[in-house]
Amino acid sequence: MGLVLRLLSSSARRSLRSLRSAASFSSAAASRLRSPPPALLPFAAPAAHRIKVSDCSLPLMLSLKRTFSVNTSQLPRITDPDIESAFKDLMAMSWDEIPDSLVNETKKALSKSTDDKAGQEALANIFRAAEASVEFGAVLVSLRMALDDLCGVTGENVARLPEYLEDAIKAAYKRYMTYLESFGPDEAYLRKKVETELGTKMIHLKMRCSGIGSEWGKITLLGTSGISGSYIEQRA
Repeated sequence: MGLVLRLLSSSARRSLRSLRSAASFSSAAASRLRSPPPALLPFAAPAAHRIKVSDCSLPLMLSLKRTFSVNTSQLPRITDPDIESAFKDLMAMSWDEIPDSLVNETKKALSKSTDDKAGQEALANIFRAAEASVEFGAVLVSLRMALDDLCGVTGENVARLPEYLEDAIKAAYKRYMTYLESFGPDEAYLRKKVETELGTKMIHLKMRCSGIGSEWGKITLLGTSGISGSYIEQRA
């Protein structure tokens, strides 16, 4: 009987120790689960290796500069205010049509007595170019409308170009290029203006004709030297 009691008591003690070990393991595991994993803990770099945002620099971005030239436009120097006003109005407006008010203003400035003869000559040149562009632009629009009538709205009637239209388009191209080549080196601003006004209409013809000559690739909208000396700025 005593032996049985001793065996039971020793067995109870072992069970108690096992329960205590299991409880301590469970509490340790629970504490590990409550604490964040080591990979998620905040990392602090040594002070010697810390980099401040203010220490960073962008040498490529900071080295970029934009330069401007005051002589880019190469516009003629005009001292007479009436001539200058008419000149700027002609340069700033579209040459699809010149309003009568501007025509009268220009003619008045050209006929006035002034010491600015160079300014009057520059105004006369741009006025002649504007009138020629209006007339020639109307011809180009007529050619484009004739092509649209032949091809249809969506191009459903595409066919070989009639000979008379082909000759007219070739003549228009030849006249356009001859006119551009007539401008001198000191009239680059005027050539750019003509290219802007008539170049769009010429390209409209080019877009409607396949198999057109490679020489049509010379036609541009803003001139060969970009938009320097933009005529839009002449409104100022």
